[in-house]
Amino acid sequence: MSNEYIPVALNTIQPNTCAGCNLYIKTHADEGIRYVLYCNSESALYEHKIKELQYNHISYLFIKQCDEQLYLRHRESHLKLIIHDPSLDTKTKSEMVYNVAKSIMLDIFNDPRAGDNVARSKNWVSSTVEYVLNNKEATSTMLNMVSYDYYTYTHCVDVSVLGLLFAKYLRLNEKEMNDFGTGLLLHDIGKTQINLDILNKNGKLSEVEYIEIKKHVEFGHEILKGLGGLREESFSPVLQHHEKLNGQGYPMGLMGSEIHDYGKIAMIIDVYDALTTKRPYSDARKPFPALQMMKEHMKGHFDDVYFRNFVAFLGSRGG
Repeated sequence: MSNEYIPVALNTIQPNTCAGCNLYIKTHADEGIRYVLYCNSESALYEHKIKELQYNHISYLFIKQCDEQLYLRHRESHLKLIIHDPSLDTKTKSEMVYNVAKSIMLDIFNDPRAGDNVARSKNWVSSTVEYVLNNKEATSTMLNMVSYDYYTYTHCVDVSVLGLLFAKYLRLNEKEMNDFGTGLLLHDIGKTQINLDILNKNGKLSEVEYIEIKKHVEFGHEILKGLGGLREESFSPVLQHHEKLNGQGYPMGLMGSEIHDYGKIAMIIDVYDALTTKRPYSDARKPFPALQMMKEHMKGHFDDVYFRNFVAFLGSRGG
C-alpha cells in the first residue's frame, strides 16, 4: 500500500502551507514511471514553487496512498478557503468536501469519544452549507459523490450530504441547515458501540440482535451528550431517525407531531440511503424502485409532505 501513489490537485494545496505529508512529482524515465520527492511533510509549498509547477504544466502532485488521511486532515483545516477558491472547478471542490467528511467520520468511528469530534463535524457542516448555498452547481456534483457501497461511516456522510441538499431545496435557513446537518453527520455514532458481527450480518437479524442494534440511538445520544458542544436541535436527527409517523418506530414510539421535523426528514433520508447502497444482505436499488418501495411497502412510516418533496427534489436533481 505504501508504494501506491494517488494524485492531488495542485490548486487544492494552499500556498505557503505544509500539506501534512510528503508530496511527489511523477516522472517518466526509461525504466518506467517514478515518483520523486518534491516537498517533504515539514516544508511549506511556497507560492513561487506552485507558479513554477503551473508554468511547467504540472497540475497534480502525488501522495502515498497510506498518507491520504494526513493529507485530508490538512485539507480539512483549509476547507473554507478551498470552497471559495475561484480557480477550482465545482467537481474538485465537491470531491474535497466529500473526502474530508469521510476522513472525519473515519476518525470518529475509530475514536467516538475524542474531544474534537463535535467541533470537526460542525466546522465541516458549516463549510458545506456555505458551499451548497453559494454554488448553483454544487447540488448535482455532490449528489454524484454519494457512495453506493455501504459502510456505516460513509452512510453518515451520504445521509448528511443528501440532507443538506434537501434542506436547501426546502429553503431552510443557514442556521437550521447547520443544526440539522451536524445531527445527520453524527446520527449513527452510537453504532460504534454495537458488535460488528451484528452490524455486518449477512441475513435477517434475530430478535435478540434487533433489540441490540436498536440501542445505537440511545448510545449515540449518550456519547454526544458527554462530548458537549452540540445544540439541542442537532439531537433530533440522532434520537428520531428511526421514529415512524404511525408510532411503530423506536426508541420512543413517537407519533405524528411528536416527531421533530428534523427527525421526520432524517427518517426518509436514512431509509433511502440504506435502500440505494449495497449492504451485506442486499444489493443497491436504483432511486425509482427505492422510492416506490418506500411509498408502497412502508405506509405510515413517513411524513407525506416531506416524502413528496423528497421525490420532487431527487427528480429535479435538487434544483
